Amino acid sequence: MSLRNKLIVQYVRQFFGFVLVLLLCLTISMLILGTRVTNEQIASDLSGLSTTDIEARMIYGGENVGVNEEIQRSVESHNGWLQILGKYGDVVYSYRTPPEFTGNQAPGVRIEQSQPSLDFPYRVKFWVVESRGEKLIVYYGTPSPGTRLLKLLVTTSMPEGGWKEKKDIQTAFSREKAWFAVYDRDGQLVEELNQPEVSRRLDLAEVLENDFILSHFDQTSRLTYVVGVPPSPDPAMGDADSSINDIVAYALRQLLLVLLLCILVAGIWYALRVGQPLLHMVNWLEQLAKGHYEEPVNRKGKKVGTTRSGKRKKSFAVYKDMFDSLQHLTTTLRMNEQRQRDVERTREEWITGLSHDLKTPLSSIFGYASILDSSPYEWGQREIREFGKTIREKAEYMDDLIEDLNLTYRLKNHALSMVKEPVEVVETIRRITVDMVNDPSAADHVIEFQTDTRTLTTEVDPKWFRRIMVNILANAIKHTPANTKVIVSIASRQDGGFVIEVKDNGPGMDEETKENLFERYYRGGHTQEDVSGTGLGMAIAKQLVLAHEGEIEVRSEFGSGTAVSVMFPGQKSLT
Repeated sequence: MSLRNKLIVQYVRQFFGFVLVLLLCLTISMLILGTRVTNEQIASDLSGLSTTDIEARMIYGGENVGVNEEIQRSVESHNGWLQILGKYGDVVYSYRTPPEFTGNQAPGVRIEQSQPSLDFPYRVKFWVVESRGEKLIVYYGTPSPGTRLLKLLVTTSMPEGGWKEKKDIQTAFSREKAWFAVYDRDGQLVEELNQPEVSRRLDLAEVLENDFILSHFDQTSRLTYVVGVPPSPDPAMGDADSSINDIVAYALRQLLLVLLLCILVAGIWYALRVGQPLLHMVNWLEQLAKGHYEEPVNRKGKKVGTTRSGKRKKSFAVYKDMFDSLQHLTTTLRMNEQRQRDVERTREEWITGLSHDLKTPLSSIFGYASILDSSPYEWGQREIREFGKTIREKAEYMDDLIEDLNLTYRLKNHALSMVKEPVEVVETIRRITVDMVNDPSAADHVIEFQTDTRTLTTEVDPKWFRRIMVNILANAIKHTPANTKVIVSIASRQDGGFVIEVKDNGPGMDEETKENLFERYYRGGHTQEDVSGTGLGMAIAKQLVLAHEGEIEVRSEFGSGTAVSVMFPGQKSLT
């Protein structure tokens, strides 16, 4: 998977994870809010609960059914009572039930008790719940001061000055902060107490809609008695609606705080999850820019993005390709730095050797020129020719040295022109070998030529192809002792190419020499070697082989000789 796709998957997964956590927090907060509101409602007034709330607080034990302690405390705090009845009126459970309601009663009586009545001084709320496949009726009753006051008013005969002249009625209504109004048969107001703003004509909507207004129509006197009792919750509980509103407001503030905390935690987590790998990469790049080619570590000396086992941490895994690239870049830069130091060291050694190589012929040229310029002595023609020959040889050596320098830099900058043409490889290599055998510098070496094919033609630049073979063969002769056997061989390959190998049984090379054999400015590290030369021969040979789209390699072990193989691609014809 590409880095782009990994980042998309990572960010989408993190986004949905954050949304899921946020929804979970919201759900938990709403559940807590609902539970607190329900508990407050239970503590203030059971009659405001829903059927579901009542069902959730019923407990079962075998065949028995009841309510939990939370409901019981609320019933007791309101001086109420509670019963659970079967659908036919049989009592299943009772709690603080008045004596007159302890036994089973006819269903009709229960229905009548559920409605306001002068003989039933209780306010009743009931719920029909499902229990084990059967319907149960939960009755909840609280004292109804309005019913008691209404009964007191109805059973008291109207005095001369009206009911409000009766001290017991005034006292009773004042204690409950209640009021009454009496209307005649036509619905006109006859008398009122504690409610001067009462309607002058009987208002049915007002009476029927208000749960805290009770009425009674007397068939004999044809009077309608209306009594109003304001809600009076337990002072210890305070106002129920106000309390619930406070709880909702407090819960909403908590919910907002939870959301802010979630966002803050998510931001910190996201910064650590996403920002830490990016910051580590920036630090790493800064380290590389300063020349410190190592992955940054923390204060404890451990790598930030890896575990103890060396694996990338999960938060770093999505950037694995980038970290691998940085690691590869770090390794490459470290190797290049080491290589650069080696090259600089080799360059200094080469310049030192080159200075010596130039100084030697220049000294000879300067010496012979001084002799020729000496006036006290007249030189003969034979002596002058000898001096001239020496000066020419030294000048030719210097010219070759300069030419090698020019060639190596042309190869380095790919500025060398190649003119390829068909060349008979076997015959060309044979002639180069013969020329080297006849060279005085190779007089003490045994040179042989071997081939597995009679003719082999390919397209090469004849001049540079010859230079390749001369450099390799000259290097084998120059850096091996006398009586070393050097074998030049040609072998065809099945893919149409061919291999030229120059192998000797000399002292071989150490690892350092072998690794730097084809480097510019490097002189060989054989046990016995001729330190003359420019140190560019094998580097030039390699560059020329690469220019011909070939390959070159060296095999050598210290004390077991050396073999240099040159592989060229397929030739034009092979017999």
